[in-house]
Amino acid sequence: MKIILSLLLVALSLFARADLDEYAQKMGFERNYYTALAKAKKEHRPLMLVVTKAECPWCDRLEDRTLTDATVHKRLNDETVVVLVYKNFDEGEYPADKFPAPFSPRIFFIDPVTQETLLIINGYVKVNNFVQELDTLKMLWQK
Repeated sequence: MKIILSLLLVALSLFARADLDEYAQKMGFERNYYTALAKAKKEHRPLMLVVTKAECPWCDRLEDRTLTDATVHKRLNDETVVVLVYKNFDEGEYPADKFPAPFSPRIFFIDPVTQETLLIINGYVKVNNFVQELDTLKMLWQK
């Protein structure tokens, strides 16, 4: 029974990662933290780290409703470098200890030079509120 459950969890994780990979590619987002960090440094833009989780309805809403909104999507691609990571599957691939996500989704806006957090968004955020957060980030980034 334990073997079957383990195999099921592995299969689900592979499907979940493939879904996030496909979503990131469609949106023009990165899936590797360190690649995104280098890109953000080079382009002098803040890094937006989205920590999500498989089978998380609030994460799905954030992706399907907020991040895909035309206004939000344009601003993200113009003003930030976005990287998507899965909390339980990608923890060895980004500094999870520096950017803890006790719940999902959690978004960190990061200065790519210092890797210090500029702003955190906890949970699902509607489009209007997300745009306000992007305005706040813009003010913080223009120091």
